[in-house]
Amino acid sequence: MSTSTRTTGTRPSAVRGRRPSPALGLPLALLTLASAVVLHLNRSAAWGWVAVGLLLAGATLVVLRLRRPSVRVAAWGVCTVLLAVTAFGSHPGPRHRPVAGEAATPGGIVRTTYGPVSGLRTADGAVEVFAGVPYARPPVGDLRWRPPLPPQPWTGVRQATAFADAPVQPSSSFALRALQQTVDVPLAEVFVNPYPTGEDSLYLNVWRPTRPRSAALPVIVTVPGGGFATGSGELTVLDGTPLARRGDVVAVTVNYRLGVFGFLAHPELDAESPHASSGNYGQLDQVAALRWVRDNIAAFGGDPRRVTIAGESAGGESVCLLSTMPVAEGLFHRVIGGSGACLGTAGDTAAGDQVDRREVARRAGRELSARLGGASVAQLRAMPAERVFAASREEPGRWRPSIDGHVLRRAASEVFAAGEQHDVPILVGSNADEASLARAAPPDTAPAAYRADVERRFGTQTAEYLRLYPGGSDEEVLDSILHADADRVVHRAMHLWAREHTRTGAADAYAYFFTRVPPDPALQEFGAYHGAELMYAYGTLGAAGEAEYTATDLRLSAQMTDHWARFAATGDPNGPGLPRWPSVAEAAEQVMEWGERSGMRPRPRAAAVDFWLRHRGPIA
Repeated sequence: MSTSTRTTGTRPSAVRGRRPSPALGLPLALLTLASAVVLHLNRSAAWGWVAVGLLLAGATLVVLRLRRPSVRVAAWGVCTVLLAVTAFGSHPGPRHRPVAGEAATPGGIVRTTYGPVSGLRTADGAVEVFAGVPYARPPVGDLRWRPPLPPQPWTGVRQATAFADAPVQPSSSFALRALQQTVDVPLAEVFVNPYPTGEDSLYLNVWRPTRPRSAALPVIVTVPGGGFATGSGELTVLDGTPLARRGDVVAVTVNYRLGVFGFLAHPELDAESPHASSGNYGQLDQVAALRWVRDNIAAFGGDPRRVTIAGESAGGESVCLLSTMPVAEGLFHRVIGGSGACLGTAGDTAAGDQVDRREVARRAGRELSARLGGASVAQLRAMPAERVFAASREEPGRWRPSIDGHVLRRAASEVFAAGEQHDVPILVGSNADEASLARAAPPDTAPAAYRADVERRFGTQTAEYLRLYPGGSDEEVLDSILHADADRVVHRAMHLWAREHTRTGAADAYAYFFTRVPPDPALQEFGAYHGAELMYAYGTLGAAGEAEYTATDLRLSAQMTDHWARFAATGDPNGPGLPRWPSVAEAAEQVMEWGERSGMRPRPRAAAVDFWLRHRGPIA
């Protein structure tokens, strides 16, 4: 046998006997680990995991057959790119949640002034849901940045069985999903919208009990919060099913335009308006939704003469502003406001004021046009929403209600001081740890820097400020910063709202303070955080994450929903089996505490809140 024959004959056995070298094993292990981490952080769909597994298997077979190191490196590079594209791209994307649960059944048909709609029933048959009911025309094209118009009538039965898109807002990204997978944040869906978005979003949702009734029921219309930048009526924590299941309330949630699409003011828009005003389109959407409720809610079993508007955070600010708006007169009869009011200063939001004055808001509109190549309003309307939205995010805190001379004629504090607010009963309050979400990304807490900042900001008031908010250690500085933010922005606002409403109006005001810490071990550091009361008041315990809720939590939730239902029905939260709750006129220095034990207690953090009441501003 020749030499060439012997050599050729030994190659197959040599290949079969070779073990994978470190040049194969190490890259394979690293890519497998990295892919698994990305898939997990991305909340990838099952197909993403399968596809990544097949890619890794295929890459291993290919690399095993390659001899030249440079070719192997190139192959690993191609594999890495394919794996990254697959792992990052396999997030299932935003999806609507089921309207009435997974086992919903067809519901009845209701005739509205624009046409008939059909809904869904929950599996137990106790609640009927009508989702995605239009209250205005889609504000797209030439209707972008115009007051809402009534919807076009229809003749056939419209299926109100799916939620409408949320208003345009930031959507989930890989970075935000990864953060949520590694850090527990309360009410994550409020801050990171999980639902599809679009400009065609002016719809509302109705939940009604199916139990036979002899009279029309009070109605609670919820305006979602989210800093006028995020949020929707689809949020799980605001689901109206538990309220409707009680049998004594009809629940409604609404969408309204957010961000630049809801609050752009611009000189060209002023020129189009018969009132020479612009901005506040989101507020006008809320008014249009309330007009729809006035004209249609009786068909759903609701009483148009007993409409309560409710909101938390920016939703609380919204219902507070509605109380000052002449265009909203007669559309509601009670107000529930949580952790957000409208009695801050007017001036420039970039300087810390709550709302912009007319000229400041219009300047922001001109600057947006400049960022988009000097575009006119007509050109802005023709642009894709994504382009306008991206440009608006260079100044994200700017797009919110402003003084326009028509919708908001002057600062809300001036309206309340003059007693010109809509004089209806109000129920308002805040939570013990309103600013605690900042613990997820804490500020600088060096005591020396803290004291220097206090001296710069408060001058001769430094000693008083440091008595209220000491800063002897990093931990004490962090606590003081969070307390000061909560007192300045929220506790002051809610106390002032109740006080001014009582001082200048005839209708009652009721004040609360929520102190219950939800029993989720991962969220204990946040305490009674901003928005924690919602799942108790709406009966949606678990909407902010699974937890071992105790008898105390269930009892508190039942008590709060009882108070809300009584208030919606009569304008007075008191009723059989509930702790006595005097109005602010009866007990100005007392509030209803909702917590481990509920009952009246002295007004919380009174000295600190009074400090901010004396503060001249700017103040949000």
